[in-house]
Amino acid sequence: RLTHFITCKNTIKNTIIKNNIEIILLYGVATNGIQTIKVSKELKIPVIYWALDVGHGLVKIPIISKIVKNYEKKVIQGATKILPTTLGLGRYVKKMGGSKNKIEMFPLGINIGQFKPLKKDEKLARNLGISDNDQVIIFMGTLYSFSGLIELVKKIKSNEQNNPNLKLLIVGGGPIFKKLKDLVSKLNLEEEIILTNFVPQNEIPKYISLADICINSFDVNYITDDILPTKVLEYLACKKPVLSTPLSGTKELLPDETFGISYSPSNTFFENILKLLDDKNKLKKMSQDGYEYVTKNHNWEILSKKMISLFELTIKENSKN
Repeated sequence: RLTHFITCKNTIKNTIIKNNIEIILLYGVATNGIQTIKVSKELKIPVIYWALDVGHGLVKIPIISKIVKNYEKKVIQGATKILPTTLGLGRYVKKMGGSKNKIEMFPLGINIGQFKPLKKDEKLARNLGISDNDQVIIFMGTLYSFSGLIELVKKIKSNEQNNPNLKLLIVGGGPIFKKLKDLVSKLNLEEEIILTNFVPQNEIPKYISLADICINSFDVNYITDDILPTKVLEYLACKKPVLSTPLSGTKELLPDETFGISYSPSNTFFENILKLLDDKNKLKKMSQDGYEYVTKNHNWEILSKKMISLFELTIKENSKN
C-alpha cells in the first residue's frame, strides 16, 4: 500500500491521458485520493468525490489517521463536486471544508437484479449446519472493530441455554475475523455461530436467503454515526427485515419500521433481536415495506443514469471555465 501511495499518481495520470478520460469519480481517500486531486488539477479535468464514509476513521494507527484526515480535507476541498450519501455525511464534508455550492446529496444505489428475494437455499443451509428449526441472524460485511459482534457473541453465549435453535451467520472477513473466530472457539459456540470469511459478492444473496432477520450491529461513534451502510439496503432488497443500532445517517433516511428497519441501542441489541424473532407478523410487514422502499429509491440502474447525467453536466460546466 505504501509503494502504491508513492507511485500511483503517474499510473492515474497516464491512464487518464491514454484513454482520453474527461471526468473522475473518486470514493477513496487514504490510498489515492490526494494523488487524484493533483492529477485533476494538472490535466484540468473535473473530479467528483462520492463521500461514502469518514475516511480517516477507518485507519487505526493514530499518526497515520491524522495524516489521512489532512489528505481527506484536501480531497474534499479540491473536488469539483462532492456527493455525500447521507445528510450526516453532508454535514461532515461541510465541516471538513467542502463548499456548500459543491455539495449535492446522492443516495447509495444497489444492484436489485443481484440483491433480490430468493427462496431459501436448502443445500447451502445444510452445508452450513443450519436446520429447518433454526432461527437465523445474519451479519454481512467487512468485520471492523466497531462491528459490535464481539459483544453479540458474548450475549449469545450467556443466553445459550434459553435459545438452543438460534444461529448467527457472519458473512465476511476483515480486521477482527481471527479475533472473532478465536472467541467463538473459546466459548464452544462453533455450532451456534458460523463464520464464512469473505464470499464472492454474487453468492451473498444466497446467504441472505437463510436469514430470519438481518442485522447492522455497529457501535455508534464518529466513524459510523453519519453513514448508511450499504449492507442495510442489500438486506432490504432481499426482502429481509433489519435491526440496526441507531446510526444518525441511517435513521435520517430510514426513520422507522415502515422502511423495513427497527432500531436498538447496543446494550439491548440481542434482547431486541429475540423480541423481533417472536413477532412473525411484524417481520413479514417490515420485509415487504423495506423491499418496496429500496427498490423505488435505491435502484442502481436508475441512479447510474442520473450519475451519468451529472457527469455530462459537470464536463460541460468545466469546459466553459
